[in-house]
Amino acid sequence: MTALDAHVHLWDPGLHDHAWLRSAGELNRPFLLDDLTAAAGSVTAVVVQAGRTVAEARWLLSLAARSARLSGVVVHADLADPAGVDTIDALRAEDGSSALVGVRDPVGAGEGARLGLPQVRRSLAALGERGLTMDLLLGHGTLREAYAAARDLPQVRFVVDHAAISAVNVRREGLSEWAAQLTPLGRLPNVVCKLSGLGKATAEPGGVPMDAVARVLLDVFGPRRLMFGSDWPVSTQWSAYEDVAGAAAGVLGGLTADEAAAVWGGTAVGAYGLDPAGTSTMDRMTMIRQREH
Repeated sequence: MTALDAHVHLWDPGLHDHAWLRSAGELNRPFLLDDLTAAAGSVTAVVVQAGRTVAEARWLLSLAARSARLSGVVVHADLADPAGVDTIDALRAEDGSSALVGVRDPVGAGEGARLGLPQVRRSLAALGERGLTMDLLLGHGTLREAYAAARDLPQVRFVVDHAAISAVNVRREGLSEWAAQLTPLGRLPNVVCKLSGLGKATAEPGGVPMDAVARVLLDVFGPRRLMFGSDWPVSTQWSAYEDVAGAAAGVLGGLTADEAAAVWGGTAVGAYGLDPAGTSTMDRMTMIRQREH
């Protein structure tokens, strides 16, 4: 269905303790490469941290070293810690580390000011010097701080996870407020965005229509700075993998072949510096053609 899924997770609670999984119901079990294959076929993917430990980062990198299915790994680092970049450098020096393409340090509600801390800014600049991305998982009220960081650090590539849909309470403030806050960030040339993680926002009663979200993202970022990500297996709480990809294909069906190729792989290849050969295992246009006929 897709050439490259820019956002999946893998975890094994028996190996690494993720506190958030303890209350996550059916998600609180191992989700491994075989499970991804069962759900998504032979899709290649960028795997993104689910925990905050070096042990998890090493484990993900070891999986990527053994499987061409994992095109890149985004690991966790505490960018407010002066030792955070040292940790990344140590990981990059280890065998099998070539898949390390980015870092994510989630910024939740009330933590937006972290992006303006001098140490965080120094850490972000260091990521840029190393050719690594910064994935932005933004909590409520953090879009303005994210804009300031990306504006002030044009040499750093920022990837907005899950369309920053959690950064604004769309039920209370509406889709227009989210779009208004996202637009300045999206106009910066060093920022790209994932059409991912929209299950809860779009599936629940009173949720925002996915086509409306897609229209905003295409207007703000354009298809060449937009990438598809399933957010599997978190997405299984609302939809099967094929339904998530199918919904994305449905709202992107009006794109040209070149534009679609960007969303289904090309944007991620450029943003993360991936090997484009790793995205050729699937026909990225098959689902779109099927939905057009």
